[in-house]
Amino acid sequence: MQRKTPLALSAVALALALSGCGGDINLTPTSIDNSVDNSVSGGSSTTNNCASYEVSGTTVQGEKVGADCIYPRSFSTPENPVLTDIRLVELPGGAHIFPNGLYIGENIEATASVNRSGPTLTIDAGAVLAFEDGDSFVRIARGADIIAEGNRNAPIIFTSVQDIDDQITNPNARGLWGGLVINGLGISNKCDQNDLANCVLQGEGGAGFYGGDDNTDSSGTLRYIQVKFAGYEVSLDNELNGITFNTVGSGTTVEYIQVHNNLDDGIEFFGGAVNFKYAVLTGNDDDSVDWADGWQGKAQYILVKHADDRANRGIEADGNSGNNDAQPYSDPIIANFTSIGSLTATDGSDESEGILLRQGTRGALYNVLLTNHRGECLDLNQAATVTNAQAGDLTMENSVIACQENFKDVTTQDWYQGFASNVTLDDLATVISSGYFTAATITDAGGAPVTVNPKTDLSTVDAFFDDVDFIGAVSESDDWTNGWTVGLRD
Repeated sequence: MQRKTPLALSAVALALALSGCGGDINLTPTSIDNSVDNSVSGGSSTTNNCASYEVSGTTVQGEKVGADCIYPRSFSTPENPVLTDIRLVELPGGAHIFPNGLYIGENIEATASVNRSGPTLTIDAGAVLAFEDGDSFVRIARGADIIAEGNRNAPIIFTSVQDIDDQITNPNARGLWGGLVINGLGISNKCDQNDLANCVLQGEGGAGFYGGDDNTDSSGTLRYIQVKFAGYEVSLDNELNGITFNTVGSGTTVEYIQVHNNLDDGIEFFGGAVNFKYAVLTGNDDDSVDWADGWQGKAQYILVKHADDRANRGIEADGNSGNNDAQPYSDPIIANFTSIGSLTATDGSDESEGILLRQGTRGALYNVLLTNHRGECLDLNQAATVTNAQAGDLTMENSVIACQENFKDVTTQDWYQGFASNVTLDDLATVISSGYFTAATITDAGGAPVTVNPKTDLSTVDAFFDDVDFIGAVSESDDWTNGWTVGLRD
């Protein structure tokens, strides 16, 4: 991202340096022109259109430095979050800079005490939010909302300060800040199903409390957003994802989202039933899509592209790791999924793999395209998962696999090939074009055309889905990724 004003980083660095000398540094102006309407986007670089809120009769607001809004550490902390509605406007050439993260809504442990009409964070199209380090992340607490409505020409960007100041020289940089966490009031199979009203779970990476009894709960809207260079490792096996959906309900709207170069998973679902369409997951170090603990959402049009240095899986799907029979089962419906691996990526024993289904997950997958993975393309793992597959509770149809190692074992192969609509090719087949489109004509290793026609009218599966005539995430005739994503055409 090209900066127009180089002042932001130096101002933040000065604030951080001074804070090390004792106490928080308050960058809030000593006098505030309260005639400024912070709900109106735009404004000149000298107008303080930074977000503000009132607490105990005092206005807390960011400071305008050049084109940027720089917020004091005291603006929001995990212990003292923002408890009123705030709005982040687009800052042409600038960014909203949060050295200490952004925490919306009260992180209450007792589920029955949660304010289900909590504050709303509204982010205008084109706004850029930048964060200083791994301890900084965005948390939307249970009962609070995020309304992030970007558009194709003006996506909302969540990124690091290094990115906005053009200080990232490594194209595979990751883990420069925390990520986006949304905590909902939906259902997890880790809780007592007879007492869901008192369900409370602690999110990974200190992400706050989540859980409840309402899988239709709404946490707001995410539309046309990028989350870049996030995923800080708090401790071993305790990391923040690009976007974490903790028991988020189906009332939430999620469309056109990208997670790029995350240190841990791209997007992860812990229970709940949130649905999404149009997701791009590029360069993520661990799994691009991960679900567990009873997620029952629906998703269509998901494009995964692994980086050339490190990658784990396109999908890692779990039920409940402690009890594979815990209910509600993880049971999502996934359609039009493409995972393009890297033949050079290596990350320990995991080498750019495709889909791993395990821990008793259920679900239905349609129109899947897996190719170019160095590790196995498909793995059906653990007895409970195999039982679900053999009982018809886990299905995969109208799909194509074309990898060096298509299947982990014979059990996986027999299951996949037991669906007559599935096609198995090798890694020399042509299944993609222009880097990520589904090829208009799929051919085998010898160049002979292969007929792959989706045979399931997805609109009859669920009204959420579009009925389409192609497999994979992106057809050559409709590149929905164009104009608002990064990392695909670089």
